[in-house]
Order: sequence, then structure tokens, then C-alpha cells
Amino acid sequence: MNRKAQARMPSSFGGLVQYYSEYKSKITIKPRTVIILGLVLVIVVTGLKLVFG
Repeated sequence: MNRKAQARMPSSFGGLVQYYSEYKSKITIKPRTVIILGLVLVIVVTGLKLVFG
């Protein structure tokens, strides 16, 4: 078959669908809260290592 005779098919997404726009979580956490909880955890673990070795 001649290359010029072949028709190009449009590219597709392969069946991939984005569901994040349809999903609404019941629990929302602010990024600031996550950072603060992480810092508190680091401080607690460091303090426990200093006290108990």
C-alpha cells in the first residue's frame, strides 16, 4: 500500500478517564495542618530518642 494512500487515525486517550473532578472527599485537611503535624511528630520522636536512648 502506498504511504500517501494511508489515512492517519486521530490519537486517543486509550480509555483513560479522569475521575478526580467527580470525587468529593468527606474529609479535607489543609496543607498547613499536615506540615504542622509532621513537625510535631519529628519533635516527639526526637524527644523520645533523647529521653530513652
